[in-house]
Amino acid sequence: MYTVKISSRGQIVIPAEARNILNIKEGDKLSIHIEDEKIILKTKPAKAKKGIVDQTFGLLSDLDYDLKLHVNELRKDSGKRLDR
Repeated sequence: MYTVKISSRGQIVIPAEARNILNIKEGDKLSIHIEDEKIILKTKPAKAKKGIVDQTFGLLSDLDYDLKLHVNELRKDSGKRLDR
């Protein structure tokens, strides 16, 4: 069991040993639940980092752009088919 002190700003410090056991790192978020006059802190699973495709998905969705027209223009200019 750990004892913590509440600061004048209502903050507590989670002891290093407890953070290590729970693998809590700087920037992690905890959820607070109150049950039977007890404060329960629960770790939230960290979100996986998004890949480049997920990060950019929908980025250009507001553009009025016709991909088929673009491909046909490329084909016309190159004299070659791009889908082979």
